[in-house]
Amino acid sequence: MEQSRDDCTVFNVYNNTDLSKKLSQVNNLKTHLILEIAHFDQLPQEAISQCLQAKSDLNKRLLSLVLVVNENAIFDLPDTLSVAPTLLEAYDVVDLEVMERDLGF
Repeated sequence: MEQSRDDCTVFNVYNNTDLSKKLSQVNNLKTHLILEIAHFDQLPQEAISQCLQAKSDLNKRLLSLVLVVNENAIFDLPDTLSVAPTLLEAYDVVDLEVMERDLGF
Protein backbone atom coordinates (compact mmCIF):
# COMPACT_ATOMS: atom_id res chain seq x y z
CA MET A 1 0.00 0.00 0.00
CA GLU A 2 1.22 3.50 -0.60
CA GLN A 3 2.16 5.85 2.21
CA SER A 4 2.63 9.57 1.92
CA ARG A 5 4.15 12.65 3.43
CA ASP A 6 2.62 15.96 2.35
CA ASP A 7 5.22 16.49 -0.36
CA CYS A 8 6.07 12.85 -1.12
CA THR A 9 4.32 9.76 -2.40
CA VAL A 10 5.83 6.45 -1.35
CA PHE A 11 5.14 3.22 -3.21
CA ASN A 12 6.27 -0.21 -2.04
CA VAL A 13 7.26 -2.19 -5.13
CA TYR A 14 7.64 -5.96 -5.08
CA ASN A 15 8.20 -6.97 -8.72
CA ASN A 16 8.93 -5.63 -12.21
CA THR A 17 5.27 -5.48 -13.20
CA ASP A 18 4.43 -3.46 -10.11
CA LEU A 19 7.39 -1.15 -10.77
CA SER A 20 6.27 -0.50 -14.35
CA LYS A 21 2.73 0.17 -13.17
CA LYS A 22 3.88 2.70 -10.55
CA LEU A 23 6.26 4.44 -12.96
CA SER A 24 3.46 4.79 -15.50
CA GLN A 25 1.72 7.07 -12.99
CA VAL A 26 4.60 9.58 -12.90
CA ASN A 27 2.90 12.10 -15.16
CA ASN A 28 -0.08 12.26 -12.79
CA LEU A 29 2.00 12.95 -9.68
CA LYS A 30 2.15 16.36 -8.08
CA THR A 31 4.58 15.25 -5.35
CA HIS A 32 8.05 13.78 -5.09
CA LEU A 33 8.17 10.02 -5.65
CA ILE A 34 9.90 7.50 -3.42
CA LEU A 35 9.95 3.88 -4.57
CA GLU A 36 10.74 1.26 -1.96
CA ILE A 37 12.37 -1.49 -4.00
CA ALA A 38 14.49 -3.03 -1.26
CA HIS A 39 12.95 -6.44 -2.04
CA PHE A 40 14.83 -6.56 -5.35
CA ASP A 41 18.22 -8.25 -5.18
CA GLN A 42 19.08 -6.73 -8.53
CA LEU A 43 17.13 -4.28 -10.65
CA PRO A 44 16.82 -5.37 -14.30
CA GLN A 45 18.25 -3.03 -16.94
CA GLU A 46 14.77 -2.29 -18.32
CA ALA A 47 13.62 -1.18 -14.86
CA ILE A 48 16.70 1.04 -14.50
CA SER A 49 15.88 2.66 -17.85
CA GLN A 50 12.29 3.25 -16.72
CA CYS A 51 13.52 4.83 -13.49
CA LEU A 52 15.90 7.11 -15.38
CA GLN A 53 13.06 8.26 -17.66
CA ALA A 54 10.74 8.81 -14.69
CA LYS A 55 13.43 10.83 -12.91
CA SER A 56 13.86 13.00 -15.99
CA ASP A 57 10.10 13.55 -16.29
CA LEU A 58 9.81 14.47 -12.61
CA ASN A 59 12.87 16.75 -12.67
CA LYS A 60 11.25 18.81 -15.44
CA ARG A 61 8.49 19.58 -12.92
CA LEU A 62 10.99 20.25 -10.09
CA LEU A 63 10.15 16.95 -8.41
CA SER A 64 12.44 14.17 -7.22
CA LEU A 65 12.57 10.41 -7.60
CA VAL A 66 14.38 8.46 -4.89
CA LEU A 67 14.78 4.69 -4.75
CA VAL A 68 14.98 2.91 -1.41
CA VAL A 69 17.19 -0.08 -2.12
CA ASN A 70 19.03 -2.69 -0.10
CA GLU A 71 22.61 -1.73 0.64
CA ASN A 72 24.07 -4.26 -1.80
CA ALA A 73 22.11 -2.81 -4.73
CA ILE A 74 23.18 0.80 -4.18
CA PHE A 75 26.46 0.31 -6.04
CA ASP A 76 24.80 -1.49 -8.97
CA LEU A 77 22.72 1.52 -9.96
CA PRO A 78 23.78 4.50 -12.09
CA ASP A 79 25.00 7.55 -10.18
CA THR A 80 22.29 9.62 -11.86
CA LEU A 81 19.60 7.84 -9.82
CA SER A 82 19.02 9.06 -6.27
CA VAL A 83 19.12 6.13 -3.85
CA ALA A 84 18.90 5.63 -0.11
CA PRO A 85 19.02 2.59 2.17
CA THR A 86 15.99 3.64 4.29
CA LEU A 87 12.77 5.59 3.86
CA LEU A 88 13.90 8.21 6.37
CA GLU A 89 17.07 8.79 4.38
CA ALA A 90 15.02 8.96 1.16
CA TYR A 91 13.05 11.84 2.69
CA ASP A 92 16.39 13.50 3.47
CA VAL A 93 17.51 13.07 -0.16
CA VAL A 94 14.29 14.72 -1.35
CA ASP A 95 14.87 17.62 1.02
CA LEU A 96 18.47 18.01 -0.18
CA GLU A 97 17.43 17.96 -3.84
CA VAL A 98 14.79 20.63 -3.16
CA MET A 99 17.44 22.81 -1.50
CA GLU A 100 19.84 22.27 -4.42
CA ARG A 101 17.17 23.35 -6.90
CA ASP A 102 16.32 26.38 -4.77
CA LEU A 103 20.00 27.36 -4.76
CA GLY A 104 20.27 26.90 -8.53
CA PHE A 105 22.40 23.73 -8.66
